[in-house]
Amino acid sequence: MDSAVAIRERFARRRAEQLRPSITEDVVAAWLREPGAVHREPVSLLARFLDARPPAERLSVHESPDGRWRLVRPPDRRGRTYRLADRREFAGPEEAREACLRRELFTAFGYGDPPADAVDGPELRQDGPVLLGYADRVSAAPGETVVFMVSAEGGVAEYTTELLRLRHVDDHPDGPGVRVEPVPGAWRGRHRGHVQRTRLGSHVAVRDPRGATTGEGGFAVAAYVFPTHVTGGPQAVIARWDDGPRGFALGLDGEGRATLWLGDGDRETAVRTEAPLAPHRWHGVAAGHDPATGRAVLVTRPLVTVVNSRVSPIVVDRRPQVAERRVDGAFTPAEHGDLLFGARTPDSDHYNGKVERPGFWPHPLSRAALLAAATDDHDAPLRWSFEPGGTAASLVVPCAGRSDLVGRLVNLPVRGVTGRHFTGRVEHYAADPRGYAAIHFHDDALADADWAPSHEFTVPEGLAGGVYALRVAAVDGSCERSVPFVVRPPAGTATARLALLLPTATYLAYANERGLGHVPFVPPGTVFLEHRYDLGHSAYARHTDGSGVCYTSWRRPILTLSPGFRIHLSPFLLAADLYILDWLTGLGYDFDVLTDHDLHAEGVDLLRRYRAVLTGSHPEYASERMLDAVEAYVGGGGHLAYLGGNGFYWVVTFHPELPHVMEVRRGENGTRSWQARPGEHHHACTGERGGLWAGRGRPPQKVFGVGFSAQGGGPSGHYRRGTGDDPAGLLRGVPEVFGDVGLRGGAAGNEVDRYEPELGSPPDAVLLATSEGLGDGYQFVVEELGGTHPGQGGTEHPGVRSDIVYFRTTGGGAVFATGSIDYARGLSANGYDNGLSRLTRNVLDHWLGDG
Repeated sequence: MDSAVAIRERFARRRAEQLRPSITEDVVAAWLREPGAVHREPVSLLARFLDARPPAERLSVHESPDGRWRLVRPPDRRGRTYRLADRREFAGPEEAREACLRRELFTAFGYGDPPADAVDGPELRQDGPVLLGYADRVSAAPGETVVFMVSAEGGVAEYTTELLRLRHVDDHPDGPGVRVEPVPGAWRGRHRGHVQRTRLGSHVAVRDPRGATTGEGGFAVAAYVFPTHVTGGPQAVIARWDDGPRGFALGLDGEGRATLWLGDGDRETAVRTEAPLAPHRWHGVAAGHDPATGRAVLVTRPLVTVVNSRVSPIVVDRRPQVAERRVDGAFTPAEHGDLLFGARTPDSDHYNGKVERPGFWPHPLSRAALLAAATDDHDAPLRWSFEPGGTAASLVVPCAGRSDLVGRLVNLPVRGVTGRHFTGRVEHYAADPRGYAAIHFHDDALADADWAPSHEFTVPEGLAGGVYALRVAAVDGSCERSVPFVVRPPAGTATARLALLLPTATYLAYANERGLGHVPFVPPGTVFLEHRYDLGHSAYARHTDGSGVCYTSWRRPILTLSPGFRIHLSPFLLAADLYILDWLTGLGYDFDVLTDHDLHAEGVDLLRRYRAVLTGSHPEYASERMLDAVEAYVGGGGHLAYLGGNGFYWVVTFHPELPHVMEVRRGENGTRSWQARPGEHHHACTGERGGLWAGRGRPPQKVFGVGFSAQGGGPSGHYRRGTGDDPAGLLRGVPEVFGDVGLRGGAAGNEVDRYEPELGSPPDAVLLATSEGLGDGYQFVVEELGGTHPGQGGTEHPGVRSDIVYFRTTGGGAVFATGSIDYARGLSANGYDNGLSRLTRNVLDHWLGDG
């Protein structure tokens, strides 16, 4: 019988045979002239075929830190990094891209000559000297202290520190150049290097200094489990273990079989079931040890309902599994350590999956009693309730039977997830606590790297606001790192009439995202990220078990915030937003710098101190408090320049006890890298429903005039002025066609927004300009499609465009929206003398002149 994999492979072979005759040198030349832009067949069909292959079958162009260009293969599994695919080094990205395309055409279609320089490996690694660091906070005002954590690895014995002020960090030849200034006399020093260690993996720890859970004299344990990744190594569900090895642990072995481990101080003894536990199904597990008889017993039972598991109960064998073994003298209680749920020790055997109702008996149970405990809600004298309250944000779990045996969440295992009693009829944990009485653990979770402080910097009075960085550099010159932070105005004040609001929530969502560099270009730093999973994930990634990463933390090294970070040869995140900061500085505007984190903390009061506020280029993520503040600000007379695209799209929340942690739950619509499982769309942090803001009745069009409409690759487009009135004179000095500048060939691109009254755009808004020139590499957004239809590309669909709009509010405020991520990266072209710059300057001058 054919497997799904075999069917896909057979289909791919047939499709390749159909497409092969369409490949000619003219087609290749057209493809190379417009990389990523597919305007017509057959290029569009060929590109889609190549893009549909698994990433491990693709080739990418890698830019090494020392400026070399090579062809590499992306990782084929976690734990591996990029592999060299060609012996040659290329003079630049264009030459490398042509070689990459020709290699892929030969591999997929047999077109052209066999590659003479093809190799498979070695892996690219960056194991040499490296400095890593992070700050404990996003921003600080004068008088506040920023704490920096630094790790010096790979033999870095000493490093220096200095404070930099960042104006512009991208060295792209079409940009204004790197403009970084050391702060005179500020915080320079020389320091000894130390390696800092990060503990990955979420679990619950129960302090038990009185030894109630050691198991001395016999014990039994039980829990209900939903394993999500059953291979790769041992995983502990309940454990009281030390490195003796002494103690007990109940979990799964490397093949997914339920296992009870016992340690006696010299060796480890295992009792395991014959068959593995099926993943993504609920099971009851219970085990115990009786020193009087010298026997250990382990039982499991499937607990699948029509809703709670991946498969239907009609295909599940409901018979229990029982394993029993004589283990005389094989158990000695652990002498130290906590009782853990989700790991054997804080550093080992972390579990992937859900756990519900773990329990402990300080005495043995019979086989029948263990089977009963694995079948229905057990009544263990010590049992821990994972049921959420009004929110699922609590960092502790209570114990029934002993109030002092409280469990503490470590590395933020996910709450607000469905349990074995989930019915599908109620989808909020507060309304059905019994249906959500589980916690989801991951072996790669990270809420806080928890490094020891290395340096502290108290912002002095009088230090100008802006974007700063702690630069750490090895004394021998082998490596360096810059850790950015924002200096905001003194508490409760503003030092200018204008403010730049940096989208730090978006920075956090993309933090350490590894997929940004896979195809077609792999920027410097991506190779390092691929073999440093201890730096944590972005909110676009998936955990080891395939579930989406819903928590992302500021307190760990974030390499995607490094000055100069790029995606597809263009600056991204902070590096892109510094184009706006540089433009404001170059034109002589006085302005303060704020962050999303500041806005979430202070609300509308923060914005009301300013006549006008500018956003960054990609404010994609917003909390309810942030969105409320912006709407109240412009509704109450404030002026907002939305200088980006794909803005105010996803709902985020911040943890009430861990404000450095942000939560994302991707819903059933939108352009998304993963989707929350059924019943798990509400945030643990606050109880709010996640997903798109549009799904909660707050599409960005309502407040910003435009909303996400398309995204894609290839050259960006330009703008053509609208034909309507321009009552404020905002287009004065702006040519008919403008925005044909920027790092990707134009200012309308990457992700773009359009004006649409049917989606909430103000009907009386002025449409100042509309983009032209976006090809079929840009596709219409999925959330507006009622079905799968052709003709969704830029040459066929009228919704694939960027609109620049302006409107006034009834409260005297105004909004100017550009509807493009690439807009900001074109402001500095031609020494700030271009149509984009003129239009934006006209808007700001109109507002600051009380217009």
